[in-house]
Amino acid sequence: MSFDPIIQTTVSEQVAQRLLGMIRSGQLKPNQQLPPERELAAMFDVGRPAVREAIKGLSLLGLLRIRQSEGTFVGSLETRELLEPLEMIINLNAGTLDALFDARIVIESGVAALAAQHISDEQLAFLTTTIDSESGLLGDGETFAASDVAFHETIIEACNNPFMQSIAGSLYVLGKKSRAITSRIPAVLERSLQDHRDILEALQARDPERAAQAMRQHLLRVREGYHHAENAASLTASVK
Repeated sequence: MSFDPIIQTTVSEQVAQRLLGMIRSGQLKPNQQLPPERELAAMFDVGRPAVREAIKGLSLLGLLRIRQSEGTFVGSLETRELLEPLEMIINLNAGTLDALFDARIVIESGVAALAAQHISDEQLAFLTTTIDSESGLLGDGETFAASDVAFHETIIEACNNPFMQSIAGSLYVLGKKSRAITSRIPAVLERSLQDHRDILEALQARDPERAAQAMRQHLLRVREGYHHAENAASLTASVK
C-alpha cells in the first residue's frame, strides 16, 4: 500500500485561492478595484510579497487586471478576456493550433447541424447580408475577417444549445492567430466566400447533414490555407 505525499501550499497560493473564492462567490465583482497590497496583506494576515505573487498569478489567468498608476481590478470575466492567456500559448505552439483546428472541425460541424434545425428567418437574412458584403471585401482582409467572425458567431448562436454555444464560441475566439494569417491570402478569402455560400444554402434548406459537411469542408480548407502560408513563410525565412 502506498500513500501520496501531502502537498503543502505556499502562502501566496492560499491568498490566490482566497481571492478566487471571493470572485466566484460574487464578493469581488467584475471591474471592481481591489484594496491596496498593504491592506490585503493586513486583511489576510500575510506578508505583502505573498499578496503580490498571488495577484501576479491571477493576472496571468486574466482574472485580475493590473493597471499602472491605478491599481488592481477584477477582470471583466468575459470569455474573450479569460481566453487571452490560452491565445498566447497557441501563438507559441503550432501543434496546439493544429489541435485547435481538429476541435473546431468536430464541434462546429455539429453546431452547423443543430443550427440547420433551429435557425430563424432573421438569422438567415443576416447571414445573407453578411455574405453579400463579403463579396466586396476580398481585397480587405481585415474587414473580411471581421465579417467572418459575425458569420460564424451567428451560426453558433443559432444552434440553440448553450453548451455547444459556449464550447464553439471559446474555440472560435482561440482561432484568432490562424485568421490573422489566412485573412491576408486572397485565394483563401475567395474560397471562404464560396464556402460561406454553401453553408448558407444548407442552412436555408434546413438540412443538418449537408450543413455539417459544408462546415467541415470549410474548416478543412481554412486549415490547409493556413499550413500553406506557414510553410511558405518558413521557406522564405530559410532562404534569407
